[in-house]
Amino acid sequence: MNIPFILDFLQNLRQNNSKIWMDANREEYLQAKAFFVEVVEQLIAQLQQFDASLHGVTARECIFRINKNDFSKKGEAPYKGHFGAGISPGGRHSPFPNYVLLLEPNGLSRVGGGIRKPTSKQLKLIREEIDYNPNQLQSVLDNAAFKNIFGELRGDKAVHAPKGYDKSHPELELLKYKGFQVLHYFSDEEVSHPQFTERVPLLLRQVKPLHDFLNNAITEL
Repeated sequence: MNIPFILDFLQNLRQNNSKIWMDANREEYLQAKAFFVEVVEQLIAQLQQFDASLHGVTARECIFRINKNDFSKKGEAPYKGHFGAGISPGGRHSPFPNYVLLLEPNGLSRVGGGIRKPTSKQLKLIREEIDYNPNQLQSVLDNAAFKNIFGELRGDKAVHAPKGYDKSHPELELLKYKGFQVLHYFSDEEVSHPQFTERVPLLLRQVKPLHDFLNNAITEL
């Protein structure tokens, strides 16, 4: 695998984001994609060591297309500026929490996990779990190692108390969340370091308790 090659390709794509350029540089794209597949394959193998639910998951089903969807606005760049993967049972579009890896130049590479946009049914169940078992999620978020790596939850929040919950609820701030994702960003130098692929699973191990909480909440689906 060659992460500097991936970043160089993506930097060039950022500056020349068009189908004409992509067609002319298809060999470089395929090489960069192949290197990214190797990164994801290695990461999956490492994650399987502490998350048994990922056994049988393949890189192919986890990697997102670099093309933007067909509903992009006219004149908008047709390609994403990153290579990304969402690793979970069932792959990138699974209803379960994803371990996330995105490689993107200019300090935008990141890893993390959770559920960025739960469905309305998922959100209802997660809020019920917070209500019934408030200490578990808070203890995950308060863990020193977790907090040092990921900080706070990333996600939209309701302005007012969600329907069915009183504004005096002791866990109101957690109940307001409409997304439950955490991310850690890297500089290009960090991503290009030879030990980057060894560092990532150590960070993502800290996400496992968050996934356990979310999975426990949505298992009724």
